[in-house]
Order: sequence, then structure tokens, then C-alpha cells
Amino acid sequence: MPDLISSRIYIFFLIVSFVNVLSEIFECTVFIYLHKSFTVLRRLSQDLYGITLLITVFAVCVYLFSKVSYKYSRMFINAAISSIPLIAAILVILFGELSYSRTASGYYYNTGFAITFAYIVGFIYIVGSIVCALIFKGRMRKDEFIAIESGLLIWLGIETFQFFNRGFQIFSFGVMVMALILFVSLENPKEFYEKHIPNVRNKDTFISMLAENFGLERAFFIMSVIFTGKTKVFTGTNTGDLFDIQRVIADEAASKFGISAYLSDWNTLCFITRKSSTVEAFMNYINNYKGDLTNYKMIFSVLDVPKRVKELDKTMQILSYVSGEYAHSQSSPNLVIDEKIIDKMMYRNNIEDIVRDAVKEKKFDVYYQPILNVKNGTFSSAEALVRLIRDEGEEYISPEEFVPIAEKCGLIIEIDDLVFEKVCSFITREKISQYGIKSIEVNLSGNEAVDIKTHDRLIHKMEKYNIPPEFINFEITETSYINNDEVFKENVRKLKERGSTFAMDDFGSGYSNLLELLKMDYLLVKLDKEFVWQCLDSSKPENMRMLKHTIDFLKDYGLHILAEGVETLEQAKALIDNGVEFLQGFYYSRPVKEADFIEFLKANERRAE
Repeated sequence: MPDLISSRIYIFFLIVSFVNVLSEIFECTVFIYLHKSFTVLRRLSQDLYGITLLITVFAVCVYLFSKVSYKYSRMFINAAISSIPLIAAILVILFGELSYSRTASGYYYNTGFAITFAYIVGFIYIVGSIVCALIFKGRMRKDEFIAIESGLLIWLGIETFQFFNRGFQIFSFGVMVMALILFVSLENPKEFYEKHIPNVRNKDTFISMLAENFGLERAFFIMSVIFTGKTKVFTGTNTGDLFDIQRVIADEAASKFGISAYLSDWNTLCFITRKSSTVEAFMNYINNYKGDLTNYKMIFSVLDVPKRVKELDKTMQILSYVSGEYAHSQSSPNLVIDEKIIDKMMYRNNIEDIVRDAVKEKKFDVYYQPILNVKNGTFSSAEALVRLIRDEGEEYISPEEFVPIAEKCGLIIEIDDLVFEKVCSFITREKISQYGIKSIEVNLSGNEAVDIKTHDRLIHKMEKYNIPPEFINFEITETSYINNDEVFKENVRKLKERGSTFAMDDFGSGYSNLLELLKMDYLLVKLDKEFVWQCLDSSKPENMRMLKHTIDFLKDYGLHILAEGVETLEQAKALIDNGVEFLQGFYYSRPVKEADFIEFLKANERRAE
């Protein structure tokens, strides 16, 4: 039996339709072969046919209620009220005048007050359903509305035709047409399941099931099994491996715990239960799973509804957030979704709204942080850094917060373009080369690095503002996102041919590593500030050896070295003594606005004089 109430009603409709067809066959047999001898049997066949026909119409009416009702208590009330005409019609059929007649061609048909009353009730149900669907079409998907409304209109036409042409027994044909339309459009079992994972229902079915549970106004739990360990599935082999694991978990959940699996996201199976004991038992099963996970890890999460959330849309937002960004940052195998997690999601969504608005209104600012050239003691370069403010007078949002969100929602390339446009405009407008600046470092996100149109966009902007390409040094960030080496290398090649140079950012952190160094000919490597601070930690003098070895290795490889995060004179001296060529950090200057950067350069010129 299907899980959804609408599907159960549809199954009931099919059963009654089948009985109706059998009743029609029975009625025809009685009238043709037995009507003169079996009066009681003849009346029974008429009653059975008329009653089952009315029930099919009523079932479709209730099916419509299941689609448009937000609360199923209201659906049951509407169904109860709507059953009054049905009950009245059944009583009239059983005890009222019901006879038969024959056409000139010899075809039998039913007559009498009872059959006329039944037609009127049928008209009421069908026309009422048509009107109801029109009024509440906003509560249905477009395809649902079209299927139901089309079936009802066809059915109404068939009943009207038969009412005025009694010799044609085609009302049951209308029943079959309605059943076929609903099956093909809405109730085809294949449409409920994932194509590649047997017995796992799809996201649309999951949403429908959640809507039904919310409508029933009962407490329930949503359990999720989130597969982490890989950020994306790139190959057919990897995809197949994940499908196999999910299939096994789904089968075990059904056989051992009696719960159905829904694929709510590519890496997440969801399950619905009303029993807290099932939650505990299933969590223990997932935590102690001994099967082959092929480098995936499983995180179990549970959401208590409606204790933690009362709306369907918000529920889907929470589940998406937890199975995506949140789960990948957690080490615990179990997550209980509480107010703290929901607040984090709301904050994250608020940041996303701000980012989208900022992209639309071009609200991003660019700050500049000077970089010291140790060899000549001048500030001959600077890094351009993007800043985003919430509202007038409020503090800026850290790039560490909004950049990952911009990447997730596909806005990072637009932000990169906005920033580069501002940088090029600033370089030309202020003629910053007159202050001794020989290059500006601009961050190039991993997403933009693998966009096939990136080099054309960047070259076009440099030409637009007459910026010599050698004036721009691109910093490659988030190298873990660079999964298309060919496009990446092509972008780099074309920009380098024009004269631009490249730096590896955040060396020593998780994003940048030796493998990335081998992929491309970088000019400069920027030591991550956390790496620098750890190496210069006075309580761990042995860490200095790591710094020395790293610097020696990079210089032997022919690379120039910049250290980020320089905050004290002692740090600067230690880095210089170990061969670092460029220094950047708060000790020299925080990132500053355009005007303040120009003042810094002017002041530096005056000190040099």
C-alpha cells in the first residue's frame, strides 16, 4: 500500500472503478439473459452499478481534497460533509423508483427518479470538484492541476452526453479515462522512485510525504543518513559506489525497521517515523554499520517535528543545510538538530540574502593591504581584498563567511568580476604606479579558475582600463575546488602569455599543497598566516625547523616567498632572517580603503625622502 494518503485514495478509486466495471458487466448479463426471470437479481445489478459509479465520483472528489488541504483534519471534515449527497443518493437508489427501458435499437438503459437523482449528484461532485480545483490551484503543482482539471472536464462531458443519450452506456468509460489520466500524470509508481536506486523514493515523494505528515498534525521524526568524505561525485564508478551503499542502507531500513527511504539530496537518505524507539535503534545500526563504505562516512541526524520546526519549507531548508555545509564541518557521527543549528542556518541564509543583494546592487568594496619588499624596503605591491557590509554603519562581513556561501549559490564569479573591475578602475584613476606600486595581487577563486571564459573576461577588463597585464598578479585560492585542470591550465597559459603572473595562496593550509605546485608554474608562494604563526610559536622552538625547510625547499624550486600574518617586529625579523622576500600583515598596515591606501603610499614616500 502506498505511503501517501492521496495514493491510498487513488488505490481505493481504482478498486471501486474495477468493481463498477464488473457491476456493469453483471448488469448487462442479467438484462440480456435473465431479466424476465430474475426480477430481484435485475434490481440488485442496477443498485450495485449505480452505487459504485457514485462512489468513484466521490473518491475523485476526496482525492482532490487530499491535494489542496494543508491540514488533513480539514480534509476529513470536507470529505465527511461531501459524503452527505452520496449517502442520500445511495438511499434513493436502494429504496427509490428505479426501472429500465429500451431504445428503438433495442438497447437497455436505466430510468426512474433514483437514476435521475444519481445523475444530479454526479454533476454536483464533478462540477464542485472543477470549481474547487480552480479556487485552490495555487496549492497544487501545475501538472497536478492540469491533470485533475482535464480529467474532470472530460468526465463531465461524458456524463452530460450519457444523460441526454440514455442508450449509450459510456459513463464507465469516463471512469477509466479519469483513472488513466491520474495514473500517467500523478500516480505512476515509477515517478515515486529513484531510477538508479531500487526501493528508494525520490525527493518529490519525500516532500509530498512531509506535507502529508504536517497535514496530519502529529509529531514525527525525520532521520537522515548523510554520506560525507567526498564533496562531489565525479565519475560513474564513484556514483555507482554511492548508489550501492544507499541501496543497502535503504533495504536494511525497510527489512529491519519497517521504514521507507527517500533520497532528499544526492548524499542524503531520509526516513520518517513516529517512534522514538525506532530513532534510537536505527541510529545504533548506522553507528555500528560494518559494510564497505568505499571511503565514505555516514553521519546520522534527527529532526524532531513539530518541536523544532513547524513549516514544510523551513524543514527542507534545515535538512539541506545540515546535509551540505554543516555535516561536512562536523566530526561527530550523530547530530540532533536543535535551535543552535537552526540559528546557524538562519544566519547563513541571511548572509546569502545579503550577498545576492550586494551582487545585484554592486555593494562590494575593495580594500588594499600593502606588501613590503624586503630587498629594497619599499611597499611596491599590495593585495586587493573584497569587503561586504551588511547595512549603512554596520561592520563588514568577513570574507571567510560570505565567500563560501557565494561559492555554494553560484555567485562567486560575479563577485570576482565586480572586484576586478573596481581594481582596474582604481589603478587607472589614481595612477598608483606613480607611488612606486609595481603590481596588485588579485584573488582568483577556484570556481573562476576553471571557467572557460575567465581569461577573455580578465583580458578584456585590463584592456578596457589600459592596465599592463604584468601589473596584475593573480592569487589562486581554494585549489581543492579546481577539478578541471585542462581549463585551469588554459586560463593560466593565456594570461601568462599576456604578462600576468600567478601566486599560490594559503600555502601550508589545507587548500594548497605540493601537488598543486607541480601542476602550474607559480611565481610566488604565500605562506598561510596560521602556518607562519605556528612556526614562530616561541613555546615550540622545534617548529622553526619546519619554516626553514619549507623556505629552503621553495627557494630551491625557484619560487619567491611571501609571509602573511606579520603582526610584530620580532616576527618580521625572524622571517627576514630565514629568507622570506615579501611581508604582509597588520604590523605594516591593515587592509584599508582606496583613499587611505593612497595616503599610506604618500606617507611612505615622505619617509623615504
